[in-house]
Amino acid sequence: MNLRTISTLLLALNLAFIAAIAYLAFLLNFRPAPLRPAANERVVTNTVRQIAVRKINATNLLAALANRPVNWAALESSNYVTYINNLRNFGCPEETVRDIIVTDIAKSYGRRRAQIRAQSGAYQFWKTSDTGEIGDTSDPKVQAQLNELDREQTALIQELLGIDYRAELAKYSADQDYEERAYGFLSQEKREQVIDLQAKYDDLERQIYDRSKGFLLEADQEALRRLQGQRDAQLAQLMSPEEYQEYQLRNSPTAVNLRAQLHGFNPNELEFRRIFQLQKAYDDQISNLNLADPAQAEAHAAAQADAQQALDQELAKVLGPDRFKEYQRAQDADYKALLQFSQRFETSPALAARVYDMKVAAERQKLRLETDPALRPEQRAQALAAIAEETERSVAQLMGGQNSQLWVAYQSIGNQWIQNLGESDFEMEPEVPEEAQVAPAPRLFPFLPQPPPLPVPR
Repeated sequence: MNLRTISTLLLALNLAFIAAIAYLAFLLNFRPAPLRPAANERVVTNTVRQIAVRKINATNLLAALANRPVNWAALESSNYVTYINNLRNFGCPEETVRDIIVTDIAKSYGRRRAQIRAQSGAYQFWKTSDTGEIGDTSDPKVQAQLNELDREQTALIQELLGIDYRAELAKYSADQDYEERAYGFLSQEKREQVIDLQAKYDDLERQIYDRSKGFLLEADQEALRRLQGQRDAQLAQLMSPEEYQEYQLRNSPTAVNLRAQLHGFNPNELEFRRIFQLQKAYDDQISNLNLADPAQAEAHAAAQADAQQALDQELAKVLGPDRFKEYQRAQDADYKALLQFSQRFETSPALAARVYDMKVAAERQKLRLETDPALRPEQRAQALAAIAEETERSVAQLMGGQNSQLWVAYQSIGNQWIQNLGESDFEMEPEVPEEAQVAPAPRLFPFLPQPPPLPVPR
């Protein structure tokens, strides 16, 4: 092939390329008429002017541009069904379609909420509410309209996109994996059914709380208990026995309370399951008692005490003596405060355990002294003061000394129990003959000074 032939071919290719570019320019300048909105218009959308779309392959670029709208006005519609179809036909990924529509609906309903709140007039910062939050309303009519708007928005998104609005919002929250943690053991179909059922009863309970205005009568309490029973019965029907057990371990009030109650005990999975079974049986038994009935108050208190004793006995069998002791320790508010204190100052949890053991020993000896009828008031006061003084010195030494940062901080926030050691809990002091003598009390700690001899009855 000679030079003239090559030049001719190159010229032809260049002309073809220029023609293709000209055709593309013509298509890009083309503005098709906007699609006419459907007759059943619902909510006017926002006037967004940009959208991110996926890249079109170069091989079908001309066909894509020739067959699809290329400006936003042709995509957007005041009818959501048409709007969604336009986005899908244009090739938007389904996730992008959901993001656009959900955001658009949220903005629209946000304006409607603002209009409802505006019925109460301009915001008055001096007006009180249960929460004290800005924008919180105590007007039951306004709150009822807002609640209805929430339900309407959720139903609209479900109808248009087939998704749960609450689950969609959870994707963008700090607790976005909540649904997985709460319902991950269920299939997707059952998970959606459970969430819908929960939402239904949450709404019914909220109506009771709204109606009560913060003051729950016995009738309200009974209504809430009835709703809880109905919810549990329907959930049990919806799931298999094994699934329902897993649901309760994650979501029941007993499980929620246990996770807070056992902080510091740190049970393993098997221990938590065993404790849950016993605690759930106890909670169910107590819930059947009408504690608000004054005529039955004494009987109910006795029944509750018996149930608690039975629960502790069973827990002791299940956990064993050492772990049961740790379980009991974790119920004490002072021990929880010690744990928080050790975490705040990044010390070993063993410090909290040692201080707590000293607290138990000191309070045990205080109880022995206060229940000893042979002691005179001044002897009891002297012994209690000695216990408090030596306990304070020992705890300070354990934390690094009287001038250590740890002890100074603990004095300001957590040592009330030490001060209480030196104060008698008895209002009436027993009368004891002056010549009566008692044997010396056993020492509280090895480092306690030997107390002075006390009178002993003859």
